Amino acid sequence: MIKKISVLLVAVLFASVLASAGPAEFNKGKFYLTPQIGLSSWGGSIPFGANGEYAISENIGVGGTVMAQFWSEPYWKESLISIAAEAYYHFLKLNVAKLDLFVGAGLGYSVVSVTYDTGFTTGSDASSGLNIWPLVGARYYFSPKMAFSLRLIGSLLGNFTGFGAQAGVTFVLN
Repeated sequence: MIKKISVLLVAVLFASVLASAGPAEFNKGKFYLTPQIGLSSWGGSIPFGANGEYAISENIGVGGTVMAQFWSEPYWKESLISIAAEAYYHFLKLNVAKLDLFVGAGLGYSVVSVTYDTGFTTGSDASSGLNIWPLVGARYYFSPKMAFSLRLIGSLLGNFTGFGAQAGVTFVLN
């Protein structure tokens, strides 16, 4: 599944390079949808999910992210699903063509499920809870409607404190 998603992301990036390039930046009233995959210090697999952002002003966006990851070992299975509301500030005055740099913060909730069977004991456990994370990110526009997105996130509160990165392709919707 992860390989299919990776191949799809590479294909979309390649197609977007071939698309016509023009002026593109963060614009009030636009919606930005980013399917993404990530790397994190929170678990044993590759997280995947999506981010949505609505531009409420020239520099401010609000949105949310949903990420999930599932992994297992011979004696246990775990899942982590995170849902967050986020706010962003975009630095549009940098005069760098096709680049959108931003910072933000998120408040979310992570739902964790752990089941285990050691041969001697079986059971389940969960350590769900609130998360707060700052983030920095960038989008590089290949065309007015598509961009490559990279976000670096640090979780400061909850059972899943640590750092991660998310990469994806952003689609600009009207």
